[in-house]
Amino acid sequence: MQVLSDYIFTRRRGVEVLWDKVFAATDNPIFTLQPTALLIDAIRGRKPGRALDIGMGQGRNAVFLAAQGWDVTGFDPSKEGVRIAQVNADKAGVRIHAVVARDDEFDYGLERWNLIVMTYVRDLTRADAEQFLKGLRPGGIVVYENGADQKNEVLRAFLDYQVLRFEDVETKADWNPERETRIQRLVAQKRGR
Repeated sequence: MQVLSDYIFTRRRGVEVLWDKVFAATDNPIFTLQPTALLIDAIRGRKPGRALDIGMGQGRNAVFLAAQGWDVTGFDPSKEGVRIAQVNADKAGVRIHAVVARDDEFDYGLERWNLIVMTYVRDLTRADAEQFLKGLRPGGIVVYENGADQKNEVLRAFLDYQVLRFEDVETKADWNPERETRIQRLVAQKRGR
């Protein structure tokens, strides 16, 4: 199984094919179609600005943010996911900038974003925290939710930020919501205004 996993996740085409199949299964998705509750809570009372949705899939979070007045860019390695995100944005009457890209290919820029969202993609690392810190405007936030790592490395990676919220809980996830699993949630703000 490890060989198969390594093959899929170390080859660009392997990742694309996997996620294209996941997002094409629209009649029986393995994920929640609503925006992440953590994101809804995190932006409450915040002035909309520029948002980046990493691994946006079918656009549930990107479309929600655009409907709230955010200028949203989202990317995903799945062409099918990006296509569905555009369809969902059109149905909602909002505009998103959707890009087919992997997170290691995307240019996050410098002080470009007021909000960076990453849900159910992978564990964040110290390198991600540093890259996001460069890409965020002062006062900008990162909203992250994913299966929990074993040693709270995500929390440790974001200690240069003001941690507004961190949870490590057993709960139903947005992916495979029929079962309970350990989830980490983080909202962290770049210091300064």
